[in-house]
Amino acid sequence: MQLLRLAGYTAVLYLIVVVALRLLGKRHIGDMQPSEFVVTILLSEMATIPLQDPEQPLINGIVPILVLLAYELLLSFGFIKSRLLWRLFEGKEVILVRQGAIDERALRRNRVTLNELFEMLRLAGYTDLSQIQYAIFETNGQLSVVPYEAHKAATPFSLSVTVREPGLPQILISDGKIMPRKLQKLGLNEAWLQAELSSRGIRSVKDVFVFTRDDCGNVYCAEKEKRGGRF
Repeated sequence: MQLLRLAGYTAVLYLIVVVALRLLGKRHIGDMQPSEFVVTILLSEMATIPLQDPEQPLINGIVPILVLLAYELLLSFGFIKSRLLWRLFEGKEVILVRQGAIDERALRRNRVTLNELFEMLRLAGYTDLSQIQYAIFETNGQLSVVPYEAHKAATPFSLSVTVREPGLPQILISDGKIMPRKLQKLGLNEAWLQAELSSRGIRSVKDVFVFTRDDCGNVYCAEKEKRGGRF
């Protein structure tokens, strides 16, 4: 009987925590603000209270979770209305590199070592400080790098080149099954799809793992049990 109660408690608390985390957003742990990270930890801790002692009422675990969730949601609305409240709980972004020069005081104040700084810069794709106009240490612990205009990657816009947007690729075949609604959305039919497969030496739809097409007509096709794809 106790095992059944424990299993029931686990299922209910699991659903509540999942819903709570969904309401809080879809950020990864590394992208969370400090308050969000604390709430996530507390949610997991509170969910274990009834599981540690099945004799306790389930409500003892549910109520703290709901209260904490309500508090976090109210605080989120408060952040929207008050910049001061945001800075009080989440802190303030700090410029670690300005005009290619490292701000030593900012590094010490935020307890960031030179090794950590250069590691974050490498992860952002930069190894030369002279290319960097600003490197900003955000409140979630991530580093935003703003390079000088001369060192920004060339884009069609900067080169005054007109390009056509391909849109999102639509999956027309998924694991050997045709997606008729996606075909209809693109104004295509199964006869066109079969002709595309035949041109690639594929006899049956069942042999295809994934087949996509975008608004510009670019096609990607990968057969089952093969590492690469065919274009």
